Amino acid sequence: MDLLGDAHVGYDKLDFSDLGLTVVGGRPFSWGGSDWKNPEFYSSRFGVNNFEESAARIAEAASRGVFDTVIFLGHCGPLGLGDQPEDPCGRDWQPLGGDHGDPDLAVAIAQTRRLGKRVPLVAFGHMHHQLRHTKHRLRTPIVASPKETVYVNAASVPRIVRQGNECLRNFTLVTLKDGWVSQVSLVWVNQNFILHSEETFYSQHDAVLAKGQHRETVVR
Repeated sequence: MDLLGDAHVGYDKLDFSDLGLTVVGGRPFSWGGSDWKNPEFYSSRFGVNNFEESAARIAEAASRGVFDTVIFLGHCGPLGLGDQPEDPCGRDWQPLGGDHGDPDLAVAIAQTRRLGKRVPLVAFGHMHHQLRHTKHRLRTPIVASPKETVYVNAASVPRIVRQGNECLRNFTLVTLKDGWVSQVSLVWVNQNFILHSEETFYSQHDAVLAKGQHRETVVR
């Protein structure tokens, strides 16, 4: 944290004038879940003693943002993305099930929306895509809410693999257009930054088509 200096956005924000958006950080080193953990660390390092103070600290950082488009960045995602083991922040260890998201981050996002700011993207990790309780599927990486916020779990691990003489690394790429998320992809590149593969997790075009199909079904 000391080495990052002003670039560290935990409980803080960075304004990007060239992009017209503000990045706001959630609670640093979040463990996830609804139990307040590591109280001594948060009290001594940040003067934060509970979820309520933590949510207020995150929301205050968002309120200082220059721009009305806000991206939230957290170690763990917010509470409210589902309680199944395969959900973006779902508990995939025993006892199975339960929402392991951060309640303070969820509250701060809601408060930021009430300020009139839009939140197109919430990006996080912590909960690995490979599930502990099954090898037959992967964790759901994306949730797109009715408020047009796209929640992205970028914890695809291992992040580095070797295939023959190549060393491949993965990155989650998010494209915004007119202030909203238009695409989310997981890409693998080799040591020369040459694209090895790309998997699209979310496309705004496909989401619009899906909404249209849903509306047609309702009408019928």
